[in-house]
Amino acid sequence: MGESDNTVLELQAKTPFFSAPFKMYGNLRKYKELLKHFIFRDLKVRYHNSFIGYGWSVLEPLALTITFYILFAILSDDVDPYRPLTILVGILAWSLFAKTLSLGTTGLQRNASLIKRVYFPRELFLFSKSGYQIIQISLSLFVIIPLLIKYELAPTRTLILLPVAVILISMLALGAAFITSILQTKARDIEHIVTIFLRISFYLSPVFYPLDMITGGRVPEEYASIYLLINPMATYITMIRSAFTGAPLDIPVENLAFTISSTVVLFWLGSIYFMRNERKAVKNL
Repeated sequence: MGESDNTVLELQAKTPFFSAPFKMYGNLRKYKELLKHFIFRDLKVRYHNSFIGYGWSVLEPLALTITFYILFAILSDDVDPYRPLTILVGILAWSLFAKTLSLGTTGLQRNASLIKRVYFPRELFLFSKSGYQIIQISLSLFVIIPLLIKYELAPTRTLILLPVAVILISMLALGAAFITSILQTKARDIEHIVTIFLRISFYLSPVFYPLDMITGGRVPEEYASIYLLINPMATYITMIRSAFTGAPLDIPVENLAFTISSTVVLFWLGSIYFMRNERKAVKNL
């Protein structure tokens, strides 16, 4: 290994432990222009030479919404007055989580050549994927406006749940991606495991059906409570739906507190793991 490679690996003399999230925050502020560059680079690459361009960020979730709406109308006798809105919001929330995690998992591997050439905080690649997906969901939210008008849903105080849920979903996905991105440099199987996990979790989460299908009596109460504890996306999807419909967030306070605190802990532990192992990960690229 050459001198320049050693410089890349050793620029961070001391690996932080509990201070890892604060170290990352400092890096984001210091390299904010580079972070913006990565985010908008991804946007340009995604829609390069595309006739519809950013319209795809709306058409993709809209097409899935129509598909699941038809299937749900045929297979279920559940009466949901806001079913198209319920499904669309679920798809957008899930896409934010799934794409942030999947793209974050391969973030280091796919930028190996750049990482080996010059030093900058490697977590920028993961945060750029998160920022990119937040912009994507922001663009997609425009398609919700006609549905809000149709159902005469005016903004209420519950709208504050929208940015809160988006931040928590991003933290959840990043916390996991901090770990999987490091493991991906050691074993390329990790991205396939993540793909399978996301595919199964999609159907086990209330993406195209309301949460009360799980908590409303069809599932024994003790199992429904466990479901909420082990599936944080169920809570966050419901939070975003409540933000738009104004419906009360019918989730027990203890479950809500556990979900939020476990998300923060995962983000914290993930950032610690990432910063303690990123230099070793560079060697594996």
